[in-house]
Amino acid sequence: MKLLFIVTSIFISFQAMSHSDGSASKKKPNFFPAELGFADQVATQFIKVVGGKMTGFSKGSKEKEKTLASYSIIEAVMNSETFKERVINFKNSQGQRSYTSNKGLTNEQIYEFLMTGKELIRGESTLGEMNFDVNRYNRWWSKVIGYTNPGKTNTIHVNGRFYSKYSVTQIASNITHEWIHLNGFYHDSARDHDSVPYAVGYIMESLAEQYVRDGYID
Repeated sequence: MKLLFIVTSIFISFQAMSHSDGSASKKKPNFFPAELGFADQVATQFIKVVGGKMTGFSKGSKEKEKTLASYSIIEAVMNSETFKERVINFKNSQGQRSYTSNKGLTNEQIYEFLMTGKELIRGESTLGEMNFDVNRYNRWWSKVIGYTNPGKTNTIHVNGRFYSKYSVTQIASNITHEWIHLNGFYHDSARDHDSVPYAVGYIMESLAEQYVRDGYID
């Protein structure tokens, strides 16, 4: 009975966290054509990435360097017209222009909400900024890439098992995914590819790769 209580407590605690899972295969998102003009009705907004404390990284480690480098890439991508268009024109697996677990918001409203930088904690006082801390831990046996505790802390916990091998663009995608959790968006499972954290994370990775390759985003 005591063991059952411990296992149940661990399960409940795990459910309270939001995470990204390395066992989920990445899905390439689809979009409605930009020519339809949905994004034209929304003003392009701007956000600044303000990374906070970094803990758990070795001094001068490549993981830390890659994570820091991802911040400028995230900022460049999110402030691009193409990012706005893809977030607004996202087409889910049912062929609808909608995300799952969207808190009742349209694609346009989700773009506008994300660009305010309004995290659940202190977001109102730092509008127009992405604010987060990053803590590195190492669990070689875990399939979890990273996790957060939305509403309790603005810390993104990242697993060194993945970050040690990840490219800068993959890290940019994961940081974006976890930061979106800090804004109050969740997903039912690691296979909920139409959720805001996963879908926008995939958009980030695709555009980050383009940015690294070409040096700019339209």
